[in-house]
Amino acid sequence: MLKLSYDIKSRAMASRSLDELRDELNRLMLEHIESVNAETFLGRLNEEALLQQEARLKRIREVSAELLLRLRRRAA
Repeated sequence: MLKLSYDIKSRAMASRSLDELRDELNRLMLEHIESVNAETFLGRLNEEALLQQEARLKRIREVSAELLLRLRRRAA
């Protein structure tokens, strides 16, 4: 899913519930924590892992922004 174009991801996120966005953000954050732990304590971070980490961080920013936007709209 990380390789979808921005427009497709935006449309897909627009149809997702707040719970689904929260679940995805939680999953991504847990994956990132595992990746950082592996990098820090095991010294494991090859080029592929670095690219995955960058893509994951980009997706975390996208999902976070969408979730915050939805929460603000709901509160208004």
